[in-house]
Amino acid sequence: MLITEFLNALEMVVPLTAVGYARDAIGLQVGLPNSTALTDALFAYEVTDPVISEARNRKANLIVAFHPLIFPSVDAITDRTRTGHLIRELIKNEIALYVQHTAFDTHPEFGTSILMAEALGLSNITTLTKISSNVQLQTNAVLFGMGAMGTWSKEKAQSDVLKTVAETFRSTFVRHNAVALENIRTVAMVGGAGMDYYDAARSLGADAFITADVRYHDFHRADHDNILLIDAGHAETERFVTRGMVKAAQKSLEFSKVLPKAVNLHDSDTKQLILLAESEPNAVQYYCHK
Repeated sequence: MLITEFLNALEMVVPLTAVGYARDAIGLQVGLPNSTALTDALFAYEVTDPVISEARNRKANLIVAFHPLIFPSVDAITDRTRTGHLIRELIKNEIALYVQHTAFDTHPEFGTSILMAEALGLSNITTLTKISSNVQLQTNAVLFGMGAMGTWSKEKAQSDVLKTVAETFRSTFVRHNAVALENIRTVAMVGGAGMDYYDAARSLGADAFITADVRYHDFHRADHDNILLIDAGHAETERFVTRGMVKAAQKSLEFSKVLPKAVNLHDSDTKQLILLAESEPNAVQYYCHK
């Protein structure tokens, strides 16, 4: 099977047209010739030197990453920048790079925030905001969107919510505002940097909003709105992403069976076709002063 055939099948489940951020850098960022056969595909959170080494050692000639490597663009490909260095490493090792990012975020089944809500044990989970148009998946119109919202069966005390969030996302630190409801039941969230969706969460009656990369003055804003605003960390809130991407890829292999003129994705070595990266990068480290 060719890399291009694999990516075409993948896009039937995670379509690039469902991008959640219009200026996002998604799709094929480093390519190989169209006639290149796929050995294995390594699914990773983002591209780093250890991830490239892992792909090479596991004989994968395609990395499917969540975070873009090239964003928004590059002026030169040299070792003077991290991006240039990693692009050179991919090319030298003949490894292609494909990025899903906010096209994956918006997925109604596997999306980043949906996975967060499920991990928190919420029920009645819905998408926080729909993207501008529906995306055709096979013959059915499926609503894609950013963020998620759900409820616990019983209210939780604010301290219990903070503990649950920290444990679920393995957050070293959880930042939050001072003034909020003492009892929380309805929770909205956007994995990664999601403060652009705070107003949507507030308008829909969320008691708490979980995201990352929150600015100082936004906590004051949440105090005024009487909403518990939680910053659980960027990579931390996206910790379920790569496993979700693998599940979506597995579904694409199954889904391909019913596609007209489907390519044969079910070779004898299909079980080894999709690899989950062992490396879990996090650019942010924490120092605890006692």
